[in-house]
Amino acid sequence: MRVLVVDDEVRLAAAVQRGLEAEGFAVDVSHDGEDGLWRATEHDYDAIVLDIMLPKVNGFQVCAKLR
Repeated sequence: MRVLVVDDEVRLAAAVQRGLEAEGFAVDVSHDGEDGLWRATEHDYDAIVLDIMLPKVNGFQVCAKLR
C-alpha cells in the first residue's frame, strides 16, 4: 500500500513515516498543503494522513479539493 503523509511538523511526519514503513507501507511525505494536494492528484495513494493546520493550504481545503 502507498500512503501520503501531509504534516508541517517535520519530526512528527518522519516518525509517522518510519512507523508506516516498518509495517511495510510505501510512504511519501509532504510538509505543506499545496505540495500535499499536488502529490495527491499526481499519484495514486491508498490512504492519506492529513494534518489540519498546514501552511499555504489547510487540511480542510485539501480534503475538499480532493473530494
